[in-house]
Amino acid sequence: MGNLIFNIIATTILALIRPIGDKLREKAGGEIDKSIDFQSYIFSFTTIELWLSMVFCRSKLNFYFFCFLLIASFFYKAFTEDFLKNKYADDPRLYKISTISVQAILIIYQLIFFVTLEDGHFIDSLYKREFQIAMIWYVVVILWLSYYLSNKLLIRIFEDKDIYRKIFITLQIVFIIIFIAFTIYNYININRFDFYLDRM
Repeated sequence: MGNLIFNIIATTILALIRPIGDKLREKAGGEIDKSIDFQSYIFSFTTIELWLSMVFCRSKLNFYFFCFLLIASFFYKAFTEDFLKNKYADDPRLYKISTISVQAILIIYQLIFFVTLEDGHFIDSLYKREFQIAMIWYVVVILWLSYYLSNKLLIRIFEDKDIYRKIFITLQIVFIIIFIAFTIYNYININRFDFYLDRM
């Protein structure tokens, strides 16, 4: 039960930290720029994917994904600071293309995560019933983050009704559909997993 409570508390904090931060900034009279929206989106969805991997005990895939993120963030920082910001410093496409790229990476990771999950996969993080509750809760958190953070991005980054906005909305919908479909499938076929704690 302790692991389930930790997951619920941690994901709840992740889901509420940005809305609370926005309210505090509004009261203080501060402004929120595009970089904050962009960073919040990346941090929230990357973190939730990493936590989900831990729930499913995909430590090796988690490690590869984390290493990829470190390498990608290094090259992205070098690329944007040394080239893009010099040539396209005021170009709104910088954040648009960056956000869409992150979406594509998260979708690819999800597909790899789900396709490589085999029957009989060993799970020792939660009991079967706790696992089912955690899956439902992760869907709630993903839907909330998608709604709140996507709205912020649509207001500040994808405000123009152009092709970038359409791509962003489409990819976000694809991300949600994949996650929900995966969750429903595994909830219905929960016995495909080997829950170690239920055998103790």
